[in-house]
Amino acid sequence: MAAISENLLVQIAAAVAKNGFDKAGRSTVQQQFPDIKLTYCLLDEMGPKEPFREYDGFSLFLVGNSDHCLSLTNILNEATGVVLAEE
Repeated sequence: MAAISENLLVQIAAAVAKNGFDKAGRSTVQQQFPDIKLTYCLLDEMGPKEPFREYDGFSLFLVGNSDHCLSLTNILNEATGVVLAEE
């Protein structure tokens, strides 16, 4: 699994902004980042959680696996995946 860095998040956000959230757009983004676990959802499905970054039309959340359980995190070096939540 690839390390998630600030630069990688910028690249992912740019790809999502360019390709969108429809099926073809999601597939294109996933193909660009095959080593990153990307999950798509609607923003309201994230409940009261605060996003790691907000963009025009979507927000980005980080998934970490500290203590061997998946959970949202705001600590970049703990991130093992990304949730892309469409507004």
